Amino acid sequence: MKRFFCQCGQEIFFDNTHCGVCGSQLGFIPELQQLTSLQEDDKAWLMTDLFPLQRYRSCEHRDDEIACNWLIPAESSNTQCISCALTRTIPILSQPENWRRWRTLEAAKRRMLYGILRLNLPIKGAYQGYPNGLVFDFLEDQRTNPMLALEHVLSGHSQGVITLNAAEADGSFREATREAMNESYRTLLGHFRHEIGHYYWDMLIKDTDHYAMFCEVFEYQQQDYQSSLESYYENGPAADWPASYLSAYASAHPLEDWAETWSHYLMMNETMETAMTYDLIEHFDYASDFDVMMNDWLSLVVKMNALNRSVGNTDAYPFVVSAPVRRKLLFIHQLLKSLRKPRESAAFP
Repeated sequence: MKRFFCQCGQEIFFDNTHCGVCGSQLGFIPELQQLTSLQEDDKAWLMTDLFPLQRYRSCEHRDDEIACNWLIPAESSNTQCISCALTRTIPILSQPENWRRWRTLEAAKRRMLYGILRLNLPIKGAYQGYPNGLVFDFLEDQRTNPMLALEHVLSGHSQGVITLNAAEADGSFREATREAMNESYRTLLGHFRHEIGHYYWDMLIKDTDHYAMFCEVFEYQQQDYQSSLESYYENGPAADWPASYLSAYASAHPLEDWAETWSHYLMMNETMETAMTYDLIEHFDYASDFDVMMNDWLSLVVKMNALNRSVGNTDAYPFVVSAPVRRKLLFIHQLLKSLRKPRESAAFP
Protein backbone atom coordinates (compact mmCIF):
# COMPACT_ATOMS: atom_id res chain seq x y z
CA MET A 1 0.00 0.00 0.00
CA LYS A 2 1.24 3.46 -0.87
CA ARG A 3 1.34 6.29 1.65
CA PHE A 4 -1.15 9.11 1.20
CA PHE A 5 -1.17 12.69 2.47
CA CYS A 6 -3.89 15.30 2.83
CA GLN A 7 -3.58 18.77 1.29
CA CYS A 8 -2.68 19.99 4.79
CA GLY A 9 0.29 17.62 4.94
CA GLN A 10 -1.23 15.17 7.44
CA GLU A 11 -0.76 11.49 6.64
CA ILE A 12 -4.07 9.86 5.71
CA PHE A 13 -4.96 6.22 5.29
CA PHE A 14 -6.64 4.07 2.67
CA ASP A 15 -10.11 3.85 4.29
CA ASN A 16 -10.29 7.45 5.57
CA THR A 17 -13.24 9.60 4.48
CA HIS A 18 -12.02 12.72 6.31
CA CYS A 19 -8.70 14.15 7.44
CA GLY A 20 -8.41 14.01 11.21
CA VAL A 21 -6.49 17.30 11.34
CA CYS A 22 -8.06 19.75 8.86
CA GLY A 23 -11.40 17.95 8.39
CA SER A 24 -11.14 17.84 4.58
CA GLN A 25 -13.24 15.25 2.78
CA LEU A 26 -11.13 12.51 1.21
CA GLY A 27 -11.81 10.26 -1.75
CA PHE A 28 -10.03 7.36 -3.44
CA ILE A 29 -9.80 7.32 -7.24
CA PRO A 30 -9.56 3.61 -8.14
CA GLU A 31 -8.34 4.00 -11.72
CA LEU A 32 -5.46 6.18 -10.49
CA GLN A 33 -4.93 4.44 -7.13
CA GLN A 34 -4.86 7.80 -5.35
CA LEU A 35 -6.43 9.00 -2.10
CA THR A 36 -6.86 12.75 -2.27
CA SER A 37 -8.51 15.77 -0.67
CA LEU A 38 -11.88 16.86 -2.10
CA GLN A 39 -13.85 20.04 -2.57
CA GLU A 40 -17.11 20.84 -4.38
CA ASP A 41 -17.26 23.01 -7.50
CA ASP A 42 -20.19 25.28 -8.40
CA LYS A 43 -22.18 22.31 -9.75
CA ALA A 44 -21.57 20.22 -6.62
CA TRP A 45 -19.18 17.89 -8.48
CA LEU A 46 -16.22 16.76 -6.42
CA MET A 47 -12.83 18.10 -7.42
CA THR A 48 -9.58 16.61 -6.17
CA ASP A 49 -6.49 18.36 -4.99
CA LEU A 50 -4.29 16.20 -7.22
CA PHE A 51 -6.41 16.25 -10.41
CA PRO A 52 -8.33 19.55 -10.49
CA LEU A 53 -9.54 19.18 -14.10
CA GLN A 54 -11.39 15.93 -13.43
CA ARG A 55 -14.78 15.71 -11.73
CA TYR A 56 -16.13 12.92 -9.54
CA ARG A 57 -19.12 11.80 -7.50
CA SER A 58 -19.20 9.88 -4.24
CA CYS A 59 -20.22 6.25 -4.03
CA GLU A 60 -23.76 5.96 -2.65
CA HIS A 61 -22.37 4.03 0.31
CA ARG A 62 -20.14 6.86 1.48
CA ASP A 63 -22.59 8.29 3.99
CA ASP A 64 -24.09 5.10 5.39
CA GLU A 65 -22.41 2.65 7.75
CA ILE A 66 -20.31 1.19 4.93
CA ALA A 67 -18.34 4.48 4.75
CA CYS A 68 -16.95 3.77 1.28
CA ASN A 69 -14.56 6.53 0.18
CA TRP A 70 -14.15 5.39 -3.46
CA LEU A 71 -15.09 7.85 -6.18
CA ILE A 72 -16.99 7.56 -9.46
CA PRO A 73 -16.22 9.62 -12.59
CA ALA A 74 -18.80 12.41 -12.88
CA GLU A 75 -19.98 11.26 -16.31
CA SER A 76 -20.69 7.68 -15.15
CA SER A 77 -24.30 6.57 -14.75
CA ASN A 78 -23.37 4.30 -11.84
CA THR A 79 -24.36 5.21 -8.30
CA GLN A 80 -21.91 2.78 -6.71
CA CYS A 81 -18.15 2.66 -7.09
CA ILE A 82 -16.49 -0.20 -8.94
CA SER A 83 -15.98 -2.09 -5.66
CA CYS A 84 -19.45 -1.72 -4.14
CA ALA A 85 -21.10 -2.44 -7.50
CA LEU A 86 -19.51 -5.89 -7.53
CA THR A 87 -21.53 -6.94 -4.47
CA ARG A 88 -24.79 -8.68 -5.38
CA THR A 89 -25.95 -10.17 -2.07
CA ILE A 90 -25.46 -8.80 1.44
CA PRO A 91 -26.28 -10.21 4.89
CA ILE A 92 -29.79 -9.57 6.25
CA LEU A 93 -29.50 -6.13 7.82
CA SER A 94 -32.24 -6.71 10.38
CA GLN A 95 -29.67 -8.80 12.23
CA PRO A 96 -27.82 -6.43 14.62
CA GLU A 97 -24.28 -7.53 13.70
CA ASN A 98 -24.70 -7.58 9.94
CA TRP A 99 -24.07 -3.90 9.26
CA ARG A 100 -20.66 -4.33 10.90
CA ARG A 101 -20.01 -7.56 8.99
CA TRP A 102 -20.96 -5.96 5.68
CA ARG A 103 -18.74 -2.95 6.36
CA THR A 104 -15.82 -5.21 7.28
CA LEU A 105 -16.30 -7.34 4.18
CA GLU A 106 -16.44 -4.31 1.89
CA ALA A 107 -13.31 -2.81 3.44
CA ALA A 108 -11.38 -6.03 2.84
CA LYS A 109 -12.72 -6.24 -0.72
CA ARG A 110 -11.55 -2.71 -1.49
CA ARG A 111 -8.06 -3.50 -0.23
CA MET A 112 -7.93 -6.67 -2.31
CA LEU A 113 -9.06 -4.73 -5.40
CA TYR A 114 -6.37 -2.12 -4.74
CA GLY A 115 -3.79 -4.88 -5.20
CA ILE A 116 -5.53 -6.08 -8.37
CA LEU A 117 -5.52 -2.56 -9.82
CA ARG A 118 -1.86 -2.07 -8.92
CA LEU A 119 -1.08 -5.21 -10.94
CA ASN A 120 -2.99 -3.72 -13.88
CA LEU A 121 -5.46 -6.59 -14.10
CA PRO A 122 -8.88 -6.11 -15.72
CA ILE A 123 -11.98 -6.15 -13.52
CA LYS A 124 -14.97 -7.30 -15.57
CA GLY A 125 -18.03 -7.02 -13.37
CA ALA A 126 -21.34 -8.78 -13.85
CA TYR A 127 -23.02 -5.39 -13.40
CA GLN A 128 -21.25 -4.27 -16.59
CA GLY A 129 -22.88 -7.07 -18.57
CA TYR A 130 -19.90 -9.39 -18.99
CA PRO A 131 -20.67 -13.12 -19.31
CA ASN A 132 -19.47 -14.84 -16.12
CA GLY A 133 -18.64 -11.38 -14.81
CA LEU A 134 -17.24 -10.91 -11.35
CA VAL A 135 -19.80 -10.68 -8.55
CA PHE A 136 -19.73 -11.19 -4.76
CA ASP A 137 -22.36 -12.85 -2.58
CA PHE A 138 -21.98 -12.36 1.19
CA LEU A 139 -24.17 -15.06 2.70
CA GLU A 140 -25.16 -16.23 6.17
CA ASP A 141 -25.98 -19.64 7.56
CA GLN A 142 -27.54 -21.00 10.73
CA ARG A 143 -24.38 -20.42 12.72
CA THR A 144 -25.03 -16.65 12.71
CA ASN A 145 -28.74 -16.60 11.85
CA PRO A 146 -30.74 -19.60 13.17
CA MET A 147 -33.78 -18.49 11.14
CA LEU A 148 -32.11 -19.42 7.84
CA ALA A 149 -32.45 -22.75 6.04
CA LEU A 150 -28.76 -23.02 5.14
CA GLU A 151 -26.74 -24.98 7.69
CA HIS A 152 -23.39 -24.01 6.23
CA VAL A 153 -22.17 -21.47 3.70
CA LEU A 154 -18.82 -22.36 2.20
CA SER A 155 -16.60 -19.76 0.60
CA GLY A 156 -15.86 -20.44 -3.03
CA HIS A 157 -15.88 -19.35 -6.66
CA SER A 158 -17.92 -20.54 -9.63
CA GLN A 159 -18.08 -18.87 -13.06
CA GLY A 160 -17.35 -15.39 -11.77
CA VAL A 161 -19.46 -15.65 -8.59
CA ILE A 162 -17.44 -15.39 -5.38
CA THR A 163 -19.29 -16.49 -2.26
CA LEU A 164 -18.06 -15.62 1.21
CA ASN A 165 -19.59 -16.57 4.53
CA ALA A 166 -20.43 -13.26 6.22
CA ALA A 167 -19.24 -14.75 9.52
CA GLU A 168 -15.67 -14.55 8.19
CA ALA A 169 -15.92 -10.87 9.16
CA ASP A 170 -15.92 -12.00 12.82
CA GLY A 171 -12.50 -12.50 14.33
CA SER A 172 -13.83 -15.13 16.75
CA PHE A 173 -15.29 -17.18 13.88
CA ARG A 174 -12.06 -17.02 11.88
CA GLU A 175 -9.94 -18.00 14.87
CA ALA A 176 -12.18 -20.93 15.76
CA THR A 177 -12.14 -22.12 12.15
CA ARG A 178 -8.37 -21.63 11.95
CA GLU A 179 -7.89 -23.82 15.02
CA ALA A 180 -10.34 -26.46 13.77
CA MET A 181 -8.65 -26.59 10.35
CA ASN A 182 -5.15 -26.49 11.84
CA GLU A 183 -4.25 -23.45 9.75
CA SER A 184 -1.31 -21.20 10.58
CA TYR A 185 -2.76 -18.22 8.72
CA ARG A 186 -6.38 -17.18 8.12
CA THR A 187 -7.50 -13.62 7.38
CA LEU A 188 -10.49 -12.05 5.70
CA LEU A 189 -8.25 -10.30 3.19
CA GLY A 190 -6.59 -13.64 2.50
CA HIS A 191 -10.00 -15.13 1.65
CA PHE A 192 -10.66 -12.41 -0.90
CA ARG A 193 -7.24 -12.84 -2.46
CA HIS A 194 -7.66 -16.62 -2.63
CA GLU A 195 -11.10 -16.56 -4.24
CA ILE A 196 -10.16 -13.86 -6.75
CA GLY A 197 -7.32 -16.21 -7.72
CA HIS A 198 -9.89 -18.73 -8.96
CA TYR A 199 -11.58 -15.97 -10.97
CA TYR A 200 -8.31 -14.99 -12.63
CA TRP A 201 -7.41 -18.62 -13.33
CA ASP A 202 -10.50 -18.74 -15.52
CA MET A 203 -9.51 -15.48 -17.18
CA LEU A 204 -5.73 -15.85 -17.50
CA ILE A 205 -5.01 -19.60 -17.59
CA LYS A 206 -8.00 -21.62 -18.76
CA ASP A 207 -8.14 -21.92 -22.56
CA THR A 208 -5.02 -19.76 -23.01
CA ASP A 209 -1.42 -20.34 -24.12
CA HIS A 210 -0.41 -20.39 -20.43
CA TYR A 211 -2.42 -23.52 -19.65
CA ALA A 212 0.28 -26.07 -20.57
CA MET A 213 2.91 -24.38 -18.41
CA PHE A 214 0.43 -24.13 -15.55
CA CYS A 215 -0.18 -27.89 -15.77
CA GLU A 216 3.55 -28.53 -15.62
CA VAL A 217 4.35 -26.18 -12.74
CA PHE A 218 1.32 -27.09 -10.61
CA GLU A 219 1.33 -30.79 -11.61
CA TYR A 220 -2.18 -30.66 -12.96
CA GLN A 221 -3.43 -33.74 -14.76
CA GLN A 222 -7.08 -32.67 -14.56
CA GLN A 223 -7.57 -34.47 -11.25
CA ASP A 224 -11.23 -34.56 -10.29
CA TYR A 225 -11.82 -31.53 -8.10
CA GLN A 226 -14.68 -32.74 -5.91
CA SER A 227 -13.19 -36.15 -5.11
CA SER A 228 -9.83 -34.54 -4.37
CA LEU A 229 -11.39 -32.19 -1.82
CA GLU A 230 -13.43 -34.98 -0.27
CA SER A 231 -10.26 -37.03 0.14
CA TYR A 232 -8.47 -34.05 1.68
CA TYR A 233 -11.20 -33.40 4.25
CA GLU A 234 -11.52 -37.11 5.07
CA ASN A 235 -7.84 -38.02 5.25
CA GLY A 236 -6.04 -34.71 5.72
CA PRO A 237 -2.89 -33.63 3.86
CA ALA A 238 0.17 -35.77 3.31
CA ALA A 239 2.71 -35.46 6.10
CA ASP A 240 5.31 -33.98 3.76
CA TRP A 241 3.09 -31.22 2.30
CA PRO A 242 5.44 -28.37 3.45
CA ALA A 243 8.04 -29.61 0.97
CA SER A 244 5.89 -28.59 -2.01
CA TYR A 245 3.06 -26.32 -0.84
CA LEU A 246 2.50 -23.06 1.00
CA SER A 247 -0.37 -24.51 3.03
CA ALA A 248 -1.92 -27.85 3.75
CA TYR A 249 -5.03 -26.82 1.84
CA ALA A 250 -2.94 -26.09 -1.25
CA SER A 251 -2.15 -29.79 -1.41
CA ALA A 252 -5.83 -30.69 -1.82
CA HIS A 253 -5.92 -29.98 -5.57
CA PRO A 254 -3.79 -28.05 -8.11
CA LEU A 255 -6.51 -25.40 -8.51
CA GLU A 256 -6.43 -24.75 -4.77
CA ASP A 257 -2.64 -24.70 -4.94
CA TRP A 258 -2.92 -22.01 -7.63
CA ALA A 259 -5.36 -19.94 -5.55
CA GLU A 260 -3.20 -20.21 -2.42
CA THR A 261 -0.07 -19.26 -4.37
CA TRP A 262 -1.88 -16.40 -6.12
CA SER A 263 -3.11 -15.07 -2.77
CA HIS A 264 0.42 -15.30 -1.42
CA TYR A 265 1.83 -13.38 -4.36
CA LEU A 266 -0.71 -10.58 -3.84
CA MET A 267 0.19 -10.46 -0.15
CA MET A 268 3.90 -10.27 -0.96
CA ASN A 269 3.42 -7.44 -3.44
CA GLU A 270 1.30 -5.22 -1.24
CA THR A 271 3.44 -5.86 1.85
CA MET A 272 6.62 -5.01 -0.03
CA GLU A 273 5.07 -1.85 -1.45
CA THR A 274 4.09 -0.83 2.08
CA ALA A 275 7.56 -1.65 3.41
CA MET A 276 9.18 0.47 0.73
CA THR A 277 6.95 3.47 1.35
CA TYR A 278 7.88 3.32 5.04
CA ASP A 279 11.60 2.95 4.22
CA LEU A 280 11.85 -0.60 5.56
CA ILE A 281 13.29 -1.81 2.27
CA GLU A 282 15.23 0.26 -0.25
CA HIS A 283 13.36 -0.55 -3.45
CA PHE A 284 10.47 -2.48 -4.89
CA ASP A 285 9.11 -2.73 -8.42
CA TYR A 286 6.24 -4.97 -9.49
CA ALA A 287 8.17 -5.82 -12.64
CA SER A 288 11.54 -6.31 -10.94
CA ASP A 289 13.76 -9.38 -11.24
CA PHE A 290 12.10 -12.26 -9.41
CA ASP A 291 15.20 -13.42 -7.56
CA VAL A 292 15.88 -9.91 -6.31
CA MET A 293 12.28 -9.58 -5.19
CA MET A 294 12.34 -12.91 -3.35
CA ASN A 295 15.59 -12.12 -1.58
CA ASP A 296 14.18 -8.79 -0.41
CA TRP A 297 10.95 -10.48 0.65
CA LEU A 298 12.60 -13.22 2.70
CA SER A 299 14.81 -10.63 4.38
CA LEU A 300 11.76 -8.51 5.21
CA VAL A 301 9.70 -11.34 6.72
CA VAL A 302 12.50 -12.25 9.11
CA LYS A 303 12.19 -8.71 10.50
CA MET A 304 8.39 -8.90 10.52
CA ASN A 305 8.46 -12.10 12.57
CA ALA A 306 11.04 -10.70 14.98
CA LEU A 307 8.87 -7.62 15.56
CA ASN A 308 5.79 -9.74 16.16
CA ARG A 309 7.60 -11.93 18.67
CA SER A 310 8.81 -8.83 20.48
CA VAL A 311 5.25 -7.71 21.17
CA GLY A 312 4.12 -11.21 22.12
CA ASN A 313 2.31 -12.18 18.92
CA THR A 314 2.69 -15.22 16.71
CA ASP A 315 4.74 -14.95 13.54
CA ALA A 316 3.32 -12.59 10.93
CA TYR A 317 4.73 -14.89 8.25
CA PRO A 318 4.34 -18.57 9.22
CA PHE A 319 5.30 -19.95 5.81
CA VAL A 320 8.18 -21.91 4.28
CA VAL A 321 9.08 -21.07 0.67
CA SER A 322 10.43 -24.35 -0.71
CA ALA A 323 11.93 -24.74 -4.17
CA PRO A 324 8.61 -25.98 -5.70
CA VAL A 325 6.73 -23.08 -4.08
CA ARG A 326 9.31 -20.64 -5.41
CA ARG A 327 8.81 -22.02 -8.92
CA LYS A 328 5.04 -21.51 -8.63
CA LEU A 329 5.50 -17.94 -7.46
CA LEU A 330 7.89 -17.37 -10.37
CA PHE A 331 5.24 -18.64 -12.79
CA ILE A 332 2.72 -16.09 -11.47
CA HIS A 333 5.34 -13.32 -11.49
CA GLN A 334 6.26 -13.98 -15.12
CA LEU A 335 2.61 -14.33 -16.13
CA LEU A 336 1.67 -10.95 -14.65
CA LYS A 337 4.82 -9.34 -16.00
CA SER A 338 3.93 -10.49 -19.52
CA LEU A 339 0.39 -9.18 -19.18
CA ARG A 340 1.57 -5.72 -18.11
CA LYS A 341 3.68 -5.08 -21.19
CA PRO A 342 0.99 -4.17 -23.75
CA ARG A 343 -1.06 -1.99 -21.38
CA GLU A 344 -0.32 1.12 -19.40
CA SER A 345 -3.43 1.15 -17.24
CA ALA A 346 -6.08 -1.23 -16.01
CA ALA A 347 -9.28 -1.58 -18.00
CA PHE A 348 -12.36 0.25 -16.75
CA PRO A 349 -15.01 -0.47 -19.39
